Amino acid sequence: MIKYLFLLCLFIQADDVPLKPADEFEIKLDYKFKNRNAISDNNYKVDFEETIAERERKSSNSLLPYLMLNIKLLKLSDQETRVKAEAVGGKILVSRKVSEGELIKMDLGFTDDLKDRINPHEYNLYLLSPDKKETTRIHLLVKEDGTFLVNDKVKGKF
Repeated sequence: MIKYLFLLCLFIQADDVPLKPADEFEIKLDYKFKNRNAISDNNYKVDFEETIAERERKSSNSLLPYLMLNIKLLKLSDQETRVKAEAVGGKILVSRKVSEGELIKMDLGFTDDLKDRINPHEYNLYLLSPDKKETTRIHLLVKEDGTFLVNDKVKGKF
């Protein structure tokens, strides 16, 4: 019984920051094709825990789909002065002051890595008050089948 109460508290705590309405922001995909070797500089290092498939993926010479997001904040309240984008694992991508109409760029990486869960696949973009309290959020998720969700609404598929 105590386990269920604890899990319920965690679930409620995760959703206590309301989602930002869809008409107050705009997300555009900046979909490119990049060579994985051009980004990785450790081709000459050996990782004994790496599988053959992971090594082949790193050494591929073909162009692969790469995802970047351009998020434009169309409308901000007086209590939304800062932005913090973080992966669900805790890694912070962006943390700065923000103004209405400003463009925020997020580098998510190769779409195959997002789908295969090699890179973080879930992000929260928090809008913060002047005292750095979370007021609203934008939830981004890439499912294993490549479906891209923004605030639990399907926005595309990779």
